[in-house]
Amino acid sequence: MRRIRFCEICREYTMEEKCPRCGSSTILKKSIFKIDDKFFEYRMKAKIEELKERGLYG
Repeated sequence: MRRIRFCEICREYTMEEKCPRCGSSTILKKSIFKIDDKFFEYRMKAKIEELKERGLYG
């Protein structure tokens, strides 16, 4: 199972062990979203739309 990781230099979340932006090592980090959050579904839809606009999602 892949975990959410965090680059302390770029302050970006990723699932890679090396930051895709700067190439430094990332650390394991808790999710920025809580699954039991009643607005989780809306946050995820917004995030997917943002990634699509940036060309980073399917």
